[in-house]
Amino acid sequence: MSDNQPTTPEGIARTPTGDIASQTQTTTPESTTPQTSTTSEEKVSLANEPAGSVVNQPATTPAEYTEFTVPDGYTLDATINTEAKSMFKTMGLKQEDAQKLVDFYVAKTTESQNAPYELWNETQEKWVKEVKADPAIGHRLDEVKTTISRAIDGLNDPKLARDFREAMDYTGAGNNPAFIKAFYKLAQMVTEGRHVSGNGPSPAAQPDSRRPASAARAMYPNLP
Repeated sequence: MSDNQPTTPEGIARTPTGDIASQTQTTTPESTTPQTSTTSEEKVSLANEPAGSVVNQPATTPAEYTEFTVPDGYTLDATINTEAKSMFKTMGLKQEDAQKLVDFYVAKTTESQNAPYELWNETQEKWVKEVKADPAIGHRLDEVKTTISRAIDGLNDPKLARDFREAMDYTGAGNNPAFIKAFYKLAQMVTEGRHVSGNGPSPAAQPDSRRPASAARAMYPNLP
């Protein structure tokens, strides 16, 4: 064998006769899975995000809530206002959503506060209708009122009479049918059918028989 036999690069396949075998280059298909890459700028941005935060989400909770709107004449308690804002912030509510909760709170508290007054008014109206329809006193209310008023004034204590009337107006008891009927009966006892005591006969009409009549009186009995 000649020393000048050409050489081939190592790794080239040959046939048994020494010829270079035909080679078919095979390639491994690249993965079809899309690959994502993160740029250095994005890495810096992600590194600056606090733990547990949502990236690229707009903030919905205001740094500070503005004062909430309430109806005229209504005052939102300062302590409740502060506590509510803290709770709204923890819940992540926007200003308009927080306002909806405040509106709900104001409506319910106002309804609760007005309930006793509405019940009082309804009760008064009911009592007045019952008194007017009562067969014993409804047709003569003016007389009943006059008799009761005379009994109150008959206490001979103006301050007590005034305070009593104010209490009846304040509590509404003066409109209660049972109170009116009971007080009317009591008033009749002290203002009607009382014994009228006399002070004795008039000296001019009936002179004292124990005094001796003078001659002048005997002649002119009508002299003073």
